[in-house]
Amino acid sequence: MTDDDATNASLIKASSLLRESSERLADGAETDTDTVPHLLAEAARRYDAVARKLSADDTETAATLAVGRSTTAALALQQCALDELDCGWSWTDGTDGPYLGDMAEYDEDGLSEELTARAIEAARAALDADPGDPLVPLHLGHALCWSGDRDGTVAAYAEALRRDPGDHVARDSLAELAELGELGELGELGEEVPEEDDFDGTESPDRYAFALVREDARISNSEWSSTARVFGSVDAARRDADETLKSCDNGGFDPEDLPTMLKLTLEIHRPGQLITRFPVEPLDASFLIDWSGLGLPEGEPLDPPLPPGRPVRIDGETSFHGGLR
Repeated sequence: MTDDDATNASLIKASSLLRESSERLADGAETDTDTVPHLLAEAARRYDAVARKLSADDTETAATLAVGRSTTAALALQQCALDELDCGWSWTDGTDGPYLGDMAEYDEDGLSEELTARAIEAARAALDADPGDPLVPLHLGHALCWSGDRDGTVAAYAEALRRDPGDHVARDSLAELAELGELGELGELGEEVPEEDDFDGTESPDRYAFALVREDARISNSEWSSTARVFGSVDAARRDADETLKSCDNGGFDPEDLPTMLKLTLEIHRPGQLITRFPVEPLDASFLIDWSGLGLPEGEPLDPPLPPGRPVRIDGETSFHGGLR
């Protein structure tokens, strides 16, 4: 393994640790108070190890490090608010962030002060390292909103919308501020903030090309959970889908019931192009996938490639890099 391979593997592993942390927080941090801090600490150690070996001219890896560290700090603040402070809102990608100034209401003892300052500092450092990343302004907006900085919050959420017009979390957070009388109509923020219908979810607005595996799993008769993992190549995404089905086989699923319990979709994203989606189904009554009939592009490079370990913010969702298979 070369130094570059080792660096990429470490960044991908760190991203997978952030993904697991995010999923655990979404499922309920109060039932798992020790695991998330451990996962975040391990991710931070991996980022620090990469930073120590980073050359001064490797700006792309430096940007990935900055975004990863911002995400780590944002998740640490979220974990504190949900677990230590028992805050009543759910700070996840699928719902609104904090109300303005919630820190003053929920944190009389200042338990989150250091984490808040760290999240704001890390987000601003990531904005400097990568002025185009759409995830970081959302981190900054949530942290500033929690702290009570009204002007900074509005500016951060507006910037998140400029970078990702489909980010419903940033849009809903601004709308909430408008309802509270903290700002006027969204249109008053300036022409650079796109209208909601400017993005219809069919064309990828991201700057990088990547493959994405979307996994929809039934959790009750009427509810499904959805997760997504991003990869730098179609082959890596295929391996991940194969392993997902293999885990179902090992878990004792009846293959005939599998279509009613699990849906897999492989997506290919290229900047400014239509998103191509390939529904993945097991072959016959097995847990194997017939890739030959899907028409996937074979051997075509995804260009420009997604940097290893870089999380993706698109259409109001954060997707982390899948683990190494």
